[in-house]
Amino acid sequence: MGSDWLPFGILRRPHGTKGEVFLHPHNGPDGRSDDRGLPPRVRIVGAEKARELLVAASRLVPGGYLVRFEGVADRESVAALVGQEVHVPRRWLAPLGSDEFFVEDLAGCEVLHPDGRRLGRVRGTFWNGAQDIMAVVAEDGAERLFPVVAEYVLRFDSERRLLIVEPHD
Repeated sequence: MGSDWLPFGILRRPHGTKGEVFLHPHNGPDGRSDDRGLPPRVRIVGAEKARELLVAASRLVPGGYLVRFEGVADRESVAALVGQEVHVPRRWLAPLGSDEFFVEDLAGCEVLHPDGRRLGRVRGTFWNGAQDIMAVVAEDGAERLFPVVAEYVLRFDSERRLLIVEPHD
């Protein structure tokens, strides 16, 4: 598997004057069914560096969470975090079902056609505004993009790092 940390959401805007910031989760504002808040420690990933912060408080609000971090006590300090991504420990997230996977784990996987032909290797993924997309690079360097949806991704074998993809040519 990939990293012990997985992307969870983006810090969007300061809230109030006491250091709270709005966190918009990647899986939608109501992607969690419980109100556990956030784990005690998160990783904040910016363009230049990543650092871990302790979560002083978090609460579920419409559209996401309001979060306050230890050592970030005012609006100006929290404004410096806006636009950065929040990563959470993989172990904190709910267990996956047998047919589920984290998109983050697709990078580096070998991709096969259902008939066994090799299509290439996943170079990476990105969000196009509607769904995740994986970039698959063939041995000749050609790149193809596939949506990460059940119609295309037929099977993911995490142990063998293998995807079976129906390319719908």
